[in-house]
Amino acid sequence: MTDPLRDLLRTAADRLLEVAAADDLDEARLEVELLYGRAANLDRVHVLAAGGDPPTPEAIEPFEALLERRLAHEPLAYILGEREFYGLTFQVGEGALVPRPETETLVGAGLAAIREHPRSHRLVRVADIGTGSGIVALSVARHAPAVKMFAVDASTAALQWAGKNMRRLGPIERVVLLAGDLLEPLTEPLDVVLANLPYVPTDEYETLPDEIRAHEPEVAVDGGDDGLDIYRRFAEQLPAHVANDTYAVLIEIGAGQALFAEDILLNALGRPATAEVRTHRDLRDIRRVVEVRVGY
Repeated sequence: MTDPLRDLLRTAADRLLEVAAADDLDEARLEVELLYGRAANLDRVHVLAAGGDPPTPEAIEPFEALLERRLAHEPLAYILGEREFYGLTFQVGEGALVPRPETETLVGAGLAAIREHPRSHRLVRVADIGTGSGIVALSVARHAPAVKMFAVDASTAALQWAGKNMRRLGPIERVVLLAGDLLEPLTEPLDVVLANLPYVPTDEYETLPDEIRAHEPEVAVDGGDDGLDIYRRFAEQLPAHVANDTYAVLIEIGAGQALFAEDILLNALGRPATAEVRTHRDLRDIRRVVEVRVGY
């Protein structure tokens, strides 16, 4: 006795593994269940519950079309049009980086810096530099009601996704989207600065999976020779934009970059006597975020 839908999904998962579109069988099964759910307008729970039933006839052709896109290494998030991040569902697609779980480390550390800022009982001015689809800016603004958030990106395509997410998720009245180069569009002094800028060294970028190099924007990934070129420009702009008394700067980085990133930030800020450096590890125990607090 066969289970028609389970057989269909099992075969599809095997095809993903054959072309290395998924890393392991569990991931492949999850992906094909999500793709079939999108085609059949079912959530994953109902896809699993229907495993012994025949596939919905109207869903087979759309499912095959979605599967072909994934077999061609298009990111799953682009195919589904959304990705969960920090408990929220964000729309995402071509022109914006796919949200990664490790970036939740930046959000968590940023929220702590906001809560512990001396002006937290009034208004904390926060900037998210390289906002992409707005995942950091909107997650922080949703969880920190006392912030005015500036979300900046040089890419108008990315800002379109950020705008869609802001209108869906809010809070619209406390988030300002700005187009421009790093901190240059900002005119108000900042209490907390968050940045998730390209940090993959060029040599490593050339070895990344096809779904990243062929689909996600290179300018959001390739960080130059050592991965920190753009952070150097970012750091040079910091002194003109941070508050005079108390501020925090938090940046997401790659494995092995923490000490170099720390030096870049401290040197640009003039190594303030009250500077405190913290590092925050992600779920894989990689030092993912470097934070410099001044005047806390």
